[in-house]
Amino acid sequence: MNLKVMTSALLLAGLAAPSAFASTGTISFTGSISNVTCSVNGGTENGGPDFTVDIGAVSAGDFANVGDVSGRIGFRIYIGKDGEMACANDTKVWATFENGATVDTGGGLTVTGGASGVRIRLFDKNNDPIDILGNNQNNGVKETVVNHQAILVYGAGYESTGTVVAGGANSSVVYTVRYES
Repeated sequence: MNLKVMTSALLLAGLAAPSAFASTGTISFTGSISNVTCSVNGGTENGGPDFTVDIGAVSAGDFANVGDVSGRIGFRIYIGKDGEMACANDTKVWATFENGATVDTGGGLTVTGGASGVRIRLFDKNNDPIDILGNNQNNGVKETVVNHQAILVYGAGYESTGTVVAGGANSSVVYTVRYES
């Protein structure tokens, strides 16, 4: 048999072979597109969407046990402005924090700058810890837009993950403002 005929026969046999895979299930995606458009400012009412929260300096001695938190500080994300008509009243708004290179396996933020044994933990306005890896962010605290504006209140602090070693303790996280009409 020549090579051409043999190759064609193998190709046809491969195409005719039944698949060893069967469908297992269906994934459905739901959502919506909103016409709500609100300006977003972090830290101050006119600061823009990117901002810095200064947790400040804390002592390594503040952490007696794993899970201890020190240096907790609040921060705000301002949504809309008075008179900003595209930021519709009665809309529910909240922020979700994105999983990325700075998020550790415990749902907190890894630090850079020399410190070790700590991470930065985020908190909602009720001082409940936010697990960035968890599925609970869409079920968290939501605020209602009133007079075309809302304020999202969060907190951050250093959380012990082991023996704390002094040094710089910096991180960052990407956030997304969500809307629900």
